[in-house]
Amino acid sequence: MAATREQRFERVTKNLKVARVFNTLVEEMKAMGLVTNDDSQCTEVMAPVAHSDRSPVLLFMGGGMGAGKSTVLKDILKEPFWEGAAGNAVIIEADAFKESDVIYKALSARGHQDMIRTAELVHQSSTDAASSLLVTALNEGRDVIMDGTLSWLPFVVQTITMARNVHRRRYRMGPGYKVNEGGTVTENYWQRIEGEEPEQVGGKRRKPYRIELVGVVCDAYLAVIRGIRRAIMCRRAVRVKSQLTSHKRFAEAFLTYCQLVDNARLYNTNSLEGPPKLIGWKDRDKTLLVDPDEIDCLKRVSTLNEKANNIYELYKHPNPTCEAGSIWKDIVLSPSRLNIQQELKYSILKVERLKRTSSSL
Repeated sequence: MAATREQRFERVTKNLKVARVFNTLVEEMKAMGLVTNDDSQCTEVMAPVAHSDRSPVLLFMGGGMGAGKSTVLKDILKEPFWEGAAGNAVIIEADAFKESDVIYKALSARGHQDMIRTAELVHQSSTDAASSLLVTALNEGRDVIMDGTLSWLPFVVQTITMARNVHRRRYRMGPGYKVNEGGTVTENYWQRIEGEEPEQVGGKRRKPYRIELVGVVCDAYLAVIRGIRRAIMCRRAVRVKSQLTSHKRFAEAFLTYCQLVDNARLYNTNSLEGPPKLIGWKDRDKTLLVDPDEIDCLKRVSTLNEKANNIYELYKHPNPTCEAGSIWKDIVLSPSRLNIQQELKYSILKVERLKRTSSSL
């Protein structure tokens, strides 16, 4: 079965290789505002947005998979600045490229059993497309929202360095992560384009980027639950180990990122009801201010066991998920959930029986 699956992946990839290139280009142009979502309408090519009165903004939205970044971003876009700027901003999200990938769509149509392998197959392509869009948008001085896990420290640090200098020089994608013959690793994600300088905006030199960070953190087991729910509802799945690793690495790197950006905020999405809670704030060169009662969540996630096979192996002892007052203890393990689970199981079995009956007719 595995061999047959791999052969199918290779066949679909080969048949749609050229279509993928054109589709990715169109998606990048849509994100930049060069074409409308309705391809039947012709549009004028947009010139780079003028920022004569203020610096453009690069907003990093970071957090592990399933942390709740989309929920927080919705609130961010309601703030006065983004209400005015969001319509012309470039939003960069690798998952968006993944879902529009023609190969991903073709393989996803084959059935849910290939969800994780399908996502992994197109991961590098979608990541490269997001990086290409990012460097293009920064070269043009656009407001940018970059939505990702921010779990790989060298990539984020190099991206911030590029953004600090892109008003003086132009960049392109570098070779990325490379393992040399001797086993040494080199990481070069962005390269300066020699002999090219950014165009002036309205006859003025471009202003440097203001770089902001919005981090989102939650107890990792809640993120795993959200990931399972999303896999069922949206057919988007990730491996639990990869998910846990993304949470741990972001939590470990967050304080380093805070030192490199102009403004940083940290939200906690542990609550099942109500909005995300702001638990950390840093402006310019000031020290990160934190909620002492809530910041332990970040520390806890930074030390989690990404190889855990169950929730009881997730944290060191004493395990906070087993304490009274935790969502796992008070809600997930609540005896009242037994009846709800039985009703859900009955409903699922009923739907599956109806599906089998209709397919046999």
